[in-house]
Amino acid sequence: MYTLIISADARADLQRLHPTIRTRIRNKLVQLQETCDHRPHKALQGIHRGKFSLRVAKDYRILYTFNKQTKEINVYRIGHRSKIY
Repeated sequence: MYTLIISADARADLQRLHPTIRTRIRNKLVQLQETCDHRPHKALQGIHRGKFSLRVAKDYRILYTFNKQTKEINVYRIGHRSKIY
């Protein structure tokens, strides 16, 4: 299982969201921790090159990176897809 490291920006993003969406995002992060080695990751391009995107519900995204050697997931931003990219 991976260790989750959530940036200050991502924590602030999470606090601004509706409680229902917040719960869904937390559940998705737990799933990511448990299945990081076995799931496909959507790589981003442009200014977010090197990061990955995880879809939550229809319109929300989590931007993250992961390291297989240290077993860490770093979460950078969380929010609506129109504002995240």
